[in-house]
Amino acid sequence: MRGRRGVGGPLTGYSWVGGRSGYQMMGNQGGIINRKLRNASDRERMMLQNRRWQHWGPGGLGQRRGGAQGWRSNTGAWGSNSDRRQAHRAVRDASIQIKDNWTMLEELDFTRLSKLALPNVKEPDNKVDCGEMEYYDKSYDRVSTRNERPLVRVNRVLHTVTTSRDPVIHRLASDSVGKVYCTDTIAAMIMCCTRSVYPWDLIVRRIQDRLFFDKREDAESDFVSVCETAAEPPNEEPGHINSPQRLALEATFINTNLSQQMLLMGGKTYSFPEENPFKDDEDEDSDNPNPSHNRNREGGKEELGSVGYRYRVFDLGNDIQMVIRCEVNGVLQPTGDDASSSPQFVCIRALNEFDSRYCGGVDWRTKLDTQRGAVLAAEIKNNAFKLAGWTVCSILSGADQLKLGFVSRVNPRDSSRHVILGTQQFKPTEFANQLNLNMDNAWGILRCVVDFFMKMPEGKYLMLKDPNKVCPFACGFYLLSYFCVQLIFPLPSILLKNIRVFFENRSHQLLFGYEKG
Repeated sequence: MRGRRGVGGPLTGYSWVGGRSGYQMMGNQGGIINRKLRNASDRERMMLQNRRWQHWGPGGLGQRRGGAQGWRSNTGAWGSNSDRRQAHRAVRDASIQIKDNWTMLEELDFTRLSKLALPNVKEPDNKVDCGEMEYYDKSYDRVSTRNERPLVRVNRVLHTVTTSRDPVIHRLASDSVGKVYCTDTIAAMIMCCTRSVYPWDLIVRRIQDRLFFDKREDAESDFVSVCETAAEPPNEEPGHINSPQRLALEATFINTNLSQQMLLMGGKTYSFPEENPFKDDEDEDSDNPNPSHNRNREGGKEELGSVGYRYRVFDLGNDIQMVIRCEVNGVLQPTGDDASSSPQFVCIRALNEFDSRYCGGVDWRTKLDTQRGAVLAAEIKNNAFKLAGWTVCSILSGADQLKLGFVSRVNPRDSSRHVILGTQQFKPTEFANQLNLNMDNAWGILRCVVDFFMKMPEGKYLMLKDPNKVCPFACGFYLLSYFCVQLIFPLPSILLKNIRVFFENRSHQLLFGYEKG
């Protein structure tokens, strides 16, 4: 080995010691690096380039040159992929606490679910139509960033009653109309489950030969998610203004008010044959003995929102008729030529912008009028599950149009004031093609879940998606080979209290389990 001689005297000379630091100062001050006092040779430069942070030595792990032990393929090597910053995956709480005594019954991975198909589902049969709706205000089609409108608070009530508490569902079940019952939001959640990221859960009740899909009270499925499928999710701190929980509350507030504001409120209405089935829910406590309580309720009584409920029966084959309660928000105004034609229904939803600097967003105020395609593409990427669910709900309800409103904050730091920057309309089936949403596959997933629960004994089940079992994105799909389908023989009904089904994002599995008493 060559060394640098005669630099600084015999006690401070430099020589190559073969260590990690290359040339080192020898003598009483050994170990002090000072490479700037001389020019490195080609040999020295190559050795410095081959330095590693771990296992220093010729031929060790992480060498830059060495075939299969290449410098980019080894953990800890200089220039390896592990040196790069990886995205932080936050630990989210499940929508319901998972008990230790729940046992897995079956697994269906998402890869298999994505290959299912149930083609040629017939047009549904409308059994009952309830509610009263207002007509859509066409002036909102001319809203733009230069002609924005403020979002106003509408003092109306929109009910989110679960399936088993719907009086019309009870009436249809007693008349033996259908075997499976659910709402459009629950059906859409199951049909688009492969796109979901945040936790959610559903309750399934098997009563004789009938199946009821329900949601828990104040469940997370009642709230509208924001940037759920974004590469850079929102801030996970609970108290932050842009946390997922506060963004969901804000988005739900926006959707509730926009769906009523874009209608001709107080004008002509379109009524279904039956009135709103939940009209009497506000009078349940009217027998309160306190007179002042009743006076306060009457003085502050809120108006029912413009919603039409359509109870439609879908034939899924194999003698399975599914009754789905669908919702539409308004009716399109007829033109002069088709004034006597059948009404056209519309579903109104809102996309909201909280801060364009986060989640890879696009500034709507500068791009919405000129590059609306880029704005919509970013929203499809960041909210794939939400948009797919809205599209499925529109298709199930038989709506002719899906109206999307673009709502943004007046100030990114204030989540209480919003403005409407624009609107866009789609035909649900055409918008499904833009989302790459295959309805045959969606029906196949729904039929698969229904078939599983139809084979189960009578009882109360829980269907849960657990978001915390997440693998690194580079190798997550490899873990599918480590899981197999497990079937547990039926036990007596006295031992079957609760059954859970949870989607495991780690291996993209559909898991079924029960709780022993």
